[in-house]
Amino acid sequence: MSEDQRFAAKRPDVLVFQTEPLTDDLTLGGEIMAKLKVSTTGTDADWVVKLIDVYPPDEPNHPYMPNKNVMLANYQQMVRSEVLRGRFRNSFEKPEPFKSGEITDVNFRLQDVLHTFKKGHRVMIQVHSTWFPLIDRNPQKYVDNIFKANAEDFQKATHRVYNNSVIEVQVLK
Repeated sequence: MSEDQRFAAKRPDVLVFQTEPLTDDLTLGGEIMAKLKVSTTGTDADWVVKLIDVYPPDEPNHPYMPNKNVMLANYQQMVRSEVLRGRFRNSFEKPEPFKSGEITDVNFRLQDVLHTFKKGHRVMIQVHSTWFPLIDRNPQKYVDNIFKANAEDFQKATHRVYNNSVIEVQVLK
């Protein structure tokens, strides 16, 4: 969970949104709420949202860093993250499939945050639909029990996140 997130930002299936370099420190605190408007060509999908602190390109390494292979210049530090299996978007007791091609609300909370993004850093949001191997693979097809999915249940699907999606968080400073 502390790994540099640049590997994900380079993937073609990851949406990346980031601010310009901050002109002042920015402190976020409290709940983070993802309010996504999405569609899929399948009938199930996972949704991953990550809040990331992007270090400036001139950030120097520090002599006390445990891993000398990590470069802090442009480092993408994951601050908070969460995943929601789409079948549970309305209820954990009554999972339901998506209707293929239909725009659907997927709302979920990330862990609370208290983090200061320093002047010169950027705020980044990444949205994607797989977090394997941290989260098991979703077949993209609704099946009653995902752990009993057959090979033929796993299918290619196109997921869309619409521009009226929002991530809500409180700015403290």
